[in-house]
Amino acid sequence: MPSTRLSLRLGQLPHEVLAELAARLCSESPALQAVAEECMAAHKPLSHELVERVLLSPDLVPSILGPLEAKDGATAAVCSQWLAGWKATNEPPWPRRRLKQVPLDLPEEIDASGVLEMTSTPDGRLVVCAREEVHILDRSMRVLQTVACKCNGVIASDDSIFHFSYQQTAQSTLLSRRSSHDGTIKAEYRFDGCGLSHSVLARGGLLFCVIWDAVNQDCERDEIIALDAQTLELRHRFGMGLLNGAHQLAVVGDELYVCDTWNDRLQVFSLTGEHRRSITGEWRMPQKLCGAKDRLYLGEERDDENEDIPLPGCRILVLSLQGDILQVVTHPTDPAAIFRSICCFDGKLLASYVRVCDEKLRRGDPDGGIVYGMLALRGL
Repeated sequence: MPSTRLSLRLGQLPHEVLAELAARLCSESPALQAVAEECMAAHKPLSHELVERVLLSPDLVPSILGPLEAKDGATAAVCSQWLAGWKATNEPPWPRRRLKQVPLDLPEEIDASGVLEMTSTPDGRLVVCAREEVHILDRSMRVLQTVACKCNGVIASDDSIFHFSYQQTAQSTLLSRRSSHDGTIKAEYRFDGCGLSHSVLARGGLLFCVIWDAVNQDCERDEIIALDAQTLELRHRFGMGLLNGAHQLAVVGDELYVCDTWNDRLQVFSLTGEHRRSITGEWRMPQKLCGAKDRLYLGEERDDENEDIPLPGCRILVLSLQGDILQVVTHPTDPAAIFRSICCFDGKLLASYVRVCDEKLRRGDPDGGIVYGMLALRGL
């Protein structure tokens, strides 16, 4: 039989030649590649050390580049191939980096209905502002610490939390305070006649905030200020005349992205306040924003009167830094669920939401008809 003669001839070839032939055949056929993977898993499984050191490692650089020892341009060759593969992975319109839902268990200490804002620290902790408390969690969603804090917004560094509290005076003054994780006040910043909100930290120790006319409730006078994160002294002030209803901010690389809500666009500034560009797209009233690596995650403001927005407030748009929509995310079981806040944390996008449970309403349970929850999406 031809197959037998072929087998006999192949059996006479050296092992390395057979390995090269198998690799070439498998590379040209995804089906054959899958069969080869199954065969290798059954007959020669990966060592425990390789699994732990490479497959489960958050940093592959030492494992891949270390053995090369930068000889004969080997490192440069690997990096070039790496870069080409990375670009191919992210090519629109169907990039392979897509958000997928993963399980998430919210600690009992945190009531999902009270979650106002979420943020993450550079050292990998999650900070949740819920009602009159700020909770600090680790990557396993275990509450490490709870700080009593009546505030309207929160942002955090490795050793400090920053929060806003309105002072009910004739000037509608807002007091911004910097406190350590044990609640000790370290510095304060008072802005008479204006409100502060939607803060974000940037490298170099800058804390950016939106300011708006709290006396006249005039969102057309929105500006951005940058404070020194240690002393809360004013460093920059910019954006007047460009912003109308500014909301959440995001820092990606050396740029600050601002939700210019009522102008239906994003404004991009340098970290010193230079306006670089405006980004518009197939969205309306951008309100929620966060960034990770070379992606932006955007949520729209809910507006039932605007028929141009499909499911207003009910979708999260995954954007390139140029504003291209790479993916549209809605609640997996209830597309009408409204997203309230979003945050990039531990390789996941966390999104708090509220939805109406028709089944509970039909049972005559009006209090149970509104359901709050948290969604976790991996793939940042």
